[in-house]
Amino acid sequence: MKLVDFSRAGSLLAGLLLSVASSTASADIVLGHSGDLSGNTAALTTDYVRGMNAYFDDLNKRGGIRGEKIKLISLDDGFNPDKTAENTKALIEKHEAVALVGFRGTANMLKIVPIVQAAGIAQIGNTSGAKSLRDPYVPNLFHVRASTTDEVEAAVNHAWTIGINKIAALYQDDAFGKEGLEALNASLQKRGAKPVAVAPVPRGTVDVSKAIDVIAAAQPQAVLLIGQAKPNAAFIKGLRLKGVSPQFFVLSVSSGLYAELKEPSAGVIAVQVVPYPFTELGNAVVREYQTVISASGDKKFSYNSMEGFLNAKLVARAMQKISGPVSRAKIISTLESFTNEDLGGFALTYGKHSNLGSRFVNLTMIRADGSFAR
Repeated sequence: MKLVDFSRAGSLLAGLLLSVASSTASADIVLGHSGDLSGNTAALTTDYVRGMNAYFDDLNKRGGIRGEKIKLISLDDGFNPDKTAENTKALIEKHEAVALVGFRGTANMLKIVPIVQAAGIAQIGNTSGAKSLRDPYVPNLFHVRASTTDEVEAAVNHAWTIGINKIAALYQDDAFGKEGLEALNASLQKRGAKPVAVAPVPRGTVDVSKAIDVIAAAQPQAVLLIGQAKPNAAFIKGLRLKGVSPQFFVLSVSSGLYAELKEPSAGVIAVQVVPYPFTELGNAVVREYQTVISASGDKKFSYNSMEGFLNAKLVARAMQKISGPVSRAKIISTLESFTNEDLGGFALTYGKHSNLGSRFVNLTMIRADGSFAR
């Protein structure tokens, strides 16, 4: 099993390159994470984990949870759902994690639901906005980000506002992509429309050639890209080579588009599910994030690390409210009691029959230098 111990944020990148054995004996409170550290979404996963570790490292320096320090154990699953399930069992049984945090991928999350429920452990924060993980209610999952439905609706609403109604879709051919496409169909249907073209991309690939032909033929005004950054970048580049340049919209999971496409990503509208991390604008948690990140080894601000930071802060908030020793059951019951729990300008609500957390969405545009305009 490939194991990466991210207990020190400064050694994050070096840790990603090594397979190491680690004992959890030295940790007072162990949290478990499984994510893609070697595949197409590795850069995004790494950045997310960087945000979590920055928060935990800072908290540990301030005394942790009533004197107990937090240790995050991260395992590489290569974005493979079966590997995610294997890692989840190891985190629960071998490493005795009290909670699981920051997983990535809809198919990966669906694979672990029975495991976390059988173990009575919480999975807190993941990058999937899938309806199937929210409605009907799925016990033991606590989402931090808004749903894919919320993201798609925000994109379509903006398109309609600026006079765009011929919308095509490129979607990742898996549970996430299909649910995103379903959300697009529903959003357009209530406006008396439907997609002018749809095309799938096999999960975990950048095989977009057929999709380019299908969507180019429809001459859309806009294309909603429901997938990861790498295939989205390949698609945008290929479609423009065909002489077709619609307005592109990407969901938050593709916020790393610039790293793949560089300057040609300028003008792409990106939906975001956490506050703007680059200027605080009076937002307390953004100010806290910037202070902590600036004091860490990697000082770069980003949406992915902001989301990881919020995820870590939520977990810590729950543990801070627990009386006595932290346990899996106490974490779940404490999170279920949260109503409009304010992390500093970002509030979350859960319940015994709701795991939605947040419905915050915001639109940004990627600039030629990779920064985001609001």
